[in-house]
Amino acid sequence: MLEIEIVNTINSYLFQKGVRYTNESRMGIGIPDVSLNIGANNRLTPINDYFMLSMLDYINKNHIVSFMEIKDEILLSFDKVKQYIIALEKLNLVKIKHDSVQIIKDVFLSKLGTTFSIEVKIKDWKTANLQAQRYLCFSDYSYIAMPNKYIQNINTDQFKDSGIGILSVSDGRVDEVLSAKKSKTCELILKYMITSKIIQNQNVIEKRHLRKNIFTSYVNQEI
Repeated sequence: MLEIEIVNTINSYLFQKGVRYTNESRMGIGIPDVSLNIGANNRLTPINDYFMLSMLDYINKNHIVSFMEIKDEILLSFDKVKQYIIALEKLNLVKIKHDSVQIIKDVFLSKLGTTFSIEVKIKDWKTANLQAQRYLCFSDYSYIAMPNKYIQNINTDQFKDSGIGILSVSDGRVDEVLSAKKSKTCELILKYMITSKIIQNQNVIEKRHLRKNIFTSYVNQEI
């Protein structure tokens, strides 16, 4: 079984269960093979640019700020800051008044649901564990996925310590071998980014299509 076959099996499982997902989202510190979300608001304003979200966060915390204050805080050129702010105004999130910017809508109040990231490997569970740990800064939960026949080679104690879950994939099946632990390091801005990418890739109306699956139990625990 090739890695792409494992990814395709997971994709098929998620599609059948009505779960929104995307593949290989570049997040700067890692590229999960599969990322998925359950429960995010379908009307979420998708923003997957780190600097744009950082500016929104800064403006929101201060309510009204000058262009120069944003420049000094975000450490970008004045022209770049202006480009970002104009883009945010077009999204009706901020209002420009002379040399100041005022928040109109706090996007961080939007329901982001629960995010999961999955690192796929054939045999190298040690590397998979390390990579999956990086995903905890933008995911609520993180997993590795491997062919069922190699699962027995994994030292599960290392995964229990790191909080990374384990998925077994074989013959069109996806099964949870070890449950994942809730991330303590997930950052709001990064979670917003990955959630935006998932929604942009596949905006499924979950209320109509979502079916019980491996991941819904985690969502129910958070309600």
